[in-house]
Amino acid sequence: MSSAAPAIPKPASRLAIALGKAAAIYKRDRRIALSYDMAFIIQWLQIIIQIISFYFISFLIGHGPHFGITGKFIPYFSYVVVNLAFVRFQLTALQAFQTAIRGDQMLGTLECVLVTPTSLPTVVLSTGLWGFTLTTAQVIIALLTGVVLGLQLDVNYLTTFVFLILLIACMSPLGVMASSTIMIFKQNAPTQFVAGSAAMLLGGVLYPVSKLPHLLQIVSWFLPITHALEGLRAGLLENVGLDNAIVAGDALWLVAATAILLPISLFVFNRSVNLARRDGTLGHY
Repeated sequence: MSSAAPAIPKPASRLAIALGKAAAIYKRDRRIALSYDMAFIIQWLQIIIQIISFYFISFLIGHGPHFGITGKFIPYFSYVVVNLAFVRFQLTALQAFQTAIRGDQMLGTLECVLVTPTSLPTVVLSTGLWGFTLTTAQVIIALLTGVVLGLQLDVNYLTTFVFLILLIACMSPLGVMASSTIMIFKQNAPTQFVAGSAAMLLGGVLYPVSKLPHLLQIVSWFLPITHALEGLRAGLLENVGLDNAIVAGDALWLVAATAILLPISLFVFNRSVNLARRDGTLGHY
């Protein structure tokens, strides 16, 4: 009489393990955010009030060909709503990683996470998942509010999707590098203020870059948000495809910047973690 030997379960792949850990971090961040009801609700009210405010401001400005890239007359309201909606992804990319790392420091869980057999890219990049999910919902609310008030969309979905991914991919390494300063100095870097001010002043959020002095236009060219918003406006307001020379140039700029910044950011964060471990300050705050 023979009996079949129990099957030995196959070990999970590294990818499956990494995804499981990322899902756990996502659930943790979601529960923390949703536990503060009033702060969560106020976020949505601020978005709606902001869009309504610019709706009335737009009566003073009207239409103009300088709000587009093809010479099409774009209403200022449409121009500014798209910019204000999607610039939120820059703020999230810069702030989400810092907030998560700083929160783990204050709770005393950062050292526990980093001593587990979890790769640093998994730990770092997973901390932004909930932030980007929430930001996506906020952008949808902003656009829907704009549509109710007369936002005119002419969407090329491929162009919009590509530039959204490139915006997140290009700005996230800057957020990771900013979070590395927390490992050393135990304080948040002022990246949100610096990047937010630069975007509003030079990134074409409230007015076209073409209206800036020539020197400031050159500075604006070096900002990722300038190229990202240019592509997103082209995709959402003018139905411009990626075969357009201007849009293709912006996309290539963002791809090149991402390829340079991503490995640098992970290297810098890894060095900062190792330095904190060596100094014995990993759990300090």
